[in-house]
Amino acid sequence: MIISRTPFRISFFGGGSDFPGFYEEHAGATLSTTINKYCYLSVHQLSSFFKYNFRASYAKTELVQHPDEFQHPLVRECLKFMQITKGMEIAHISDLPGRTGLGTSSSFTVGLLNALYTFEGLQVTPQELAEQAILIERERVGDPGGHQDQYAAAHGGFLRIDYSAQCVTIKSLELRPQRNSELLSHLLLFYTGVEQSAESILHKQTKGMKKNTDNLRAMVDMVNAAETILCGDADINAFGDLLDETWQMKRGLAEGISNTAIDQAYTAGRAAGARGGKLLGAGGRGFLLLFAEPRFHTAIREQLHGLQEVPFAFSNSGTRIILEDR
Repeated sequence: MIISRTPFRISFFGGGSDFPGFYEEHAGATLSTTINKYCYLSVHQLSSFFKYNFRASYAKTELVQHPDEFQHPLVRECLKFMQITKGMEIAHISDLPGRTGLGTSSSFTVGLLNALYTFEGLQVTPQELAEQAILIERERVGDPGGHQDQYAAAHGGFLRIDYSAQCVTIKSLELRPQRNSELLSHLLLFYTGVEQSAESILHKQTKGMKKNTDNLRAMVDMVNAAETILCGDADINAFGDLLDETWQMKRGLAEGISNTAIDQAYTAGRAAGARGGKLLGAGGRGFLLLFAEPRFHTAIREQLHGLQEVPFAFSNSGTRIILEDR
């Protein structure tokens, strides 16, 4: 039995500039952090007593004879990529629902690859896991999207990631403990209750890349400003103001990124004292992040009483094998 644990992420700045259609022509950059909410993937060798060769349990259960027969595209393509032929059982457990803007699909792919490599007795680096997850999700499966989530899930912690046609550079930001605690104390996370694929929004965002070039460049510049704030001594409230600025720009990247319910929740949070915030992920669903001084948190919670708050902390680790029992 092998079990991997892989974190979800909060993307603060630069989302959209991690699309190859943008960064292969212009420099892209993102700033994100992983949090202490995880997905768990277990893999276990299946004995010959069963009438099927492979079993995968997630939101439903599939019993098949060959990886080609799996309906779950990530399970199917990970097994085919790894050329797994021996009987295997795969099970998925998650702290939070998928398709909600926290990079859950990439955490699933990275975590499954990590477990499969360990099952095969092979060692692989976080960088390799991220790159192979991108290959599987974006090329073999054909899911649209950027490239930040896979690196976040594999490496973990506060990351500044720079993208160019030549390479992707990962920089781990070492926040002072006091700064880390100060930032966390200013953040609130609310679940909008909507779970759906962001595929249509991502396609629209990709098609509108050319006309959004100026906004995306400005959003990349915000990564520089945010890094300076986090790693320096400036007033932490400037980080919240910057979040508001990037959210206003992001809303204009494609139709459907926001909607009436999200706009109303964000406006209510701002009226109750939030300096800024953003909807996580591609938009249209998932989790709303707000930044506010702690003295305003009670008022914000009262204003957003219809949304479920999700307490969280930052996580410094990427995907890990938490059980290896042979």
